[in-house]
Amino acid sequence: MDRLSREDWLDFGLKVLRDEGPQSLKADPLCKRLGVTRGSFYWHFDSAGAFLLAVVERWETRATDHVIAAVERLKGDAAAQLRYLLRRVGELDIQLYEAINSLREQHPELASVLRRVHDRRLQFVSKLYEALGFDAPEARLRAQLTYAWAMGELLVREPTRTAYSKAQIDAIERLLMTR
Repeated sequence: MDRLSREDWLDFGLKVLRDEGPQSLKADPLCKRLGVTRGSFYWHFDSAGAFLLAVVERWETRATDHVIAAVERLKGDAAAQLRYLLRRVGELDIQLYEAINSLREQHPELASVLRRVHDRRLQFVSKLYEALGFDAPEARLRAQLTYAWAMGELLVREPTRTAYSKAQIDAIERLLMTR
C-alpha cells in the first residue's frame, strides 16, 4: 500500500468514528485494518488524542466551514441563504453527528472544539437574521431557535429521511424568518 497521507488518516478516522464510535479510534487496530505499520500513524499524529482532535477538526471543516462557505457563495438575499443553509444542514450525516456529540462526555478535552463549532454556527445564522432586518438581540434569539430546531430534528427524525422536508423549511421561514 502507498504511504497514507494525513488526509487519508483523517478521512478513515471520520468513517470509523461514524460507523463504530470513538472507542475504535486507536492506533494499533486502525493500522492493522489499513495494513500499515504504527509508524504510518505516528508519522502524522503524536498520540491517539492528537488524532482524535484532528478528526474532530476535520469534521468541523466539512460540517461548518464548507457549509458556511457554500452559503456565502450563494447568490440571493439572506432569506434564500437561510433556506439553502437549512437544506444543507438537513443533509448532514446523522450517524456522524451523533458520534461527534458523544465525544463531549467521553473526551471532555474536545468540549472546547464542539463549543467553538456551535458558537460559529450561531454567529453565522445570527448574521443572516440581522441581514433580514432583525436587531442583534432578536437575530441571536431567532438563530438559537433555528439552530436548536435543526440539530434536534437531526437527532429525532426517522432514519429513512435524509433531509428536512419542504414543509419544515417553510414553517421555519414563516415562524422565524418573517416579522
